[in-house]
Amino acid sequence: MSERLIAAVVSPVSLGAQAAHEVESAVSAVADVVRMRTLEELLERAGDLGPVALIVATDEVGSLDDVAAAVDRFPSLVSARLVLLTERTELSDIGRAIDEDLVREVVAVPWTPGAIADRAAAQVRRWIRDNRPDDARRGLLGSSASLEHSGRSPLLDMLTQPPEVLTRRLIKACEDVLGPRPRLRLPPGVRLTHEGQIVDSVYIIVEGAVALTRDTRVGEVVLHHATTGRVIGLVSLASQGRAFVTATTTTDVDLILLSIEQLDRALHENPATEEVLAALLIGSLTKRLSRSEVLQVEKIELAAALDVEKAQAQAALEALEQARAELLTQERFATLGELAAGIAHELNNPVAALGRAAEHLRSDVSALLASHPHGELIERVGQEARTRPAASTKEERRIRRALEEAVGDRELARRLVSAGVSDPEEARALARQPGRLTEVEHAASIGRNQRNIDLATGRIRGLVSSLNTYVRPEGEMDEDLDVREVLEDSLRLTAHRLRDVEVVRDYEEVPLVRGRAGELAQVWTNIVSNSADALAAGETAEPRVTLRVAAVPLGVRVEVEDNGPGISPEVLPRIFEPRFTTKHGQVRFGLGLGMGLAKSVVDSHGGTIAVDSRPGCTRVTVTLPCQHKEDS
Repeated sequence: MSERLIAAVVSPVSLGAQAAHEVESAVSAVADVVRMRTLEELLERAGDLGPVALIVATDEVGSLDDVAAAVDRFPSLVSARLVLLTERTELSDIGRAIDEDLVREVVAVPWTPGAIADRAAAQVRRWIRDNRPDDARRGLLGSSASLEHSGRSPLLDMLTQPPEVLTRRLIKACEDVLGPRPRLRLPPGVRLTHEGQIVDSVYIIVEGAVALTRDTRVGEVVLHHATTGRVIGLVSLASQGRAFVTATTTTDVDLILLSIEQLDRALHENPATEEVLAALLIGSLTKRLSRSEVLQVEKIELAAALDVEKAQAQAALEALEQARAELLTQERFATLGELAAGIAHELNNPVAALGRAAEHLRSDVSALLASHPHGELIERVGQEARTRPAASTKEERRIRRALEEAVGDRELARRLVSAGVSDPEEARALARQPGRLTEVEHAASIGRNQRNIDLATGRIRGLVSSLNTYVRPEGEMDEDLDVREVLEDSLRLTAHRLRDVEVVRDYEEVPLVRGRAGELAQVWTNIVSNSADALAAGETAEPRVTLRVAAVPLGVRVEVEDNGPGISPEVLPRIFEPRFTTKHGQVRFGLGLGMGLAKSVVDSHGGTIAVDSRPGCTRVTVTLPCQHKEDS
C-alpha cells in the first residue's frame, strides 16, 4: 500500500482551521491533514512527516521568501506545492518563492466556500502527477473532467487540441454563417501573399505545407515552414494590411479563401469562430515564437563560436607572421654562417703568417743581439716584457716609490718602471749609465710589442675558432665537450655586448659531456644576449653577469645569472613557448635564438633548462648529462 501523503495547513489564526477543514474534505483519500501554528513548528516536525504534497499558509507565517529558504533544507518539503491565503492586495516578499517554483496559487481572503477544497485537490493531484506518475491514487481525488475541465473556458480547452481539429472547427464555424466554402487545390510554388503588398483576404490551410520567406541583403530567407500555422494573412492586418512575408506553397495544398469581409461576418455572427480562430493563432504564434527563440540561441552560440574562431585565426595569423620573421632571420643567419665560415677561412692564412713573422722577428732580434756588447741584458729585458703579466696599479706605485728612493729622481723612476725594472740595485746601475738605460727601454718596448702581437694573433685565432664552432653545419656529430670551452666561445662572440658589464666566472672542474658544440654555443649565446638586453633595458647601475659551471651527479650544471630588472610573473610561464618574444613582437636579427628553441636544443641533449626570476636576479640553469658512447 502506498505511503500516505501530508497536507500541512500553517496558520496561527482561526482562518487556518477553516482552511484545514476544506482541505481535509478534498484530499483525505490520499493525504493526512496536519495543522501547525508556525513555520518553525512545521520545520521541527519535517523529519518525522511523510512526503509533504501541499502547504497551505496564511499571511501570519511571515515572508514567503523565508519560507522558501527554510523548506529548501528539508527533502520532504522541497517538492511541496504552496497555496497562500492572503488579505493583502500587494505582496513584495515572494521573489525567491516564485523563483524556486514553490508558490502555486495565491487565494484572496475571504474566498468562495469550497474554493480551497477544489484548489487543494487539484494541487495534490498534480503533485502525484509530477512525483509519482504511476500512483493509482490520483484518481481518488476526482475525475479528470471535474478537475481539469470543469469550469474551464472554451479557449483554454481548445489550446490543448491539435491544429487539425481546430482547423475543422474553424471551417465549420465559418460555413455555419457563410455556407459551404469551395476547396482550392494549389500546386507547389504558388505565392499566397507577397511581401510588402496589401492583404485583403485570408487562407485557411486544410492540408499541405506553406513557407514564409522574406527578402534580405543576402537573398531570400525562410522564416517559417513547419511553424507557419493554418491561417495565412491574418497577422498582416497588424501591419496596416501589408504582408510582412511572402507565403509560398511547398507541397500540394488544399485551402479555403476568405475575404476580410467574409471573415468579419463569420466572427460577428458566430462567437464560436472567435474562440477557434484565437486558439489557432495562439498555437501558431507560440510555435513561431519558440522557433525564433531557438534561432536566437543558435545565433548567440554561433556568434560566440565565431568570436572564438576569429581569435584563433588572429592568433594563427600572428604565429604565421612571427614564423615568417623567424624564417627570414634563419635565412639571414644561414647567410651569416656562410660569410663567417668564409671570413674565418680567409683569416686563418694571414693570421698564421703573422704568427710566423712574429716568431721570425724574435729569432732575428736574438741573432742581432748575440754580437751586441749588452745583448744578454737587452734580450733578457725584452723576454721579461713579453712574458711578464701586467702588474696592478697599486703594485706599480709601490715599485715606483722604491725606485724613486733608490735613484732620487721621479721621472727616472717612471722610465725604469716602464722598462720593467723593479730591482733598486739594477735601477741605480742603469741610472749611472744613461746609454744602457735607453737600450733597456727600447728592449722593453720591443718585448711589449711582441706580446701585443702574440695577444692579437691569439685573439683572432680564438674568434675564428668560435665562429667555426658557432656556424658549424647542421648534422654535426656528437663529441666529448668541455662545457667551459663552449661557454667561453660564446662569451667571445658576445663580448661587444658586454663591454660595460662585469662578467664573473665561477668555473669548477667538470667532466666532459656528450653533445654538439655548435648547438650548445647557440644556447649560451642566446642566454647571455638576453641578459645583456635585460641589463641595458633596465639601466642597471652596476650591471653584472655571473657564470657558474659545476659538476652534479651524472652531469654538469651551467648557471647564467644577471642582476637586471627581472622577468614579469605574467611572462615567465610563457618563456619557453615557441616563437614567444617580449621584444614587441619582433625577432631581432643576431646570433641568438628563442628560448623555445634553446629548450629544444637542451632537450635533444637529454638535459633540462629552467628560469627563475625576481627583480634584481634572473637565473637560467641548464643541466647536461655525461653520456659517453661506447667506443666502437
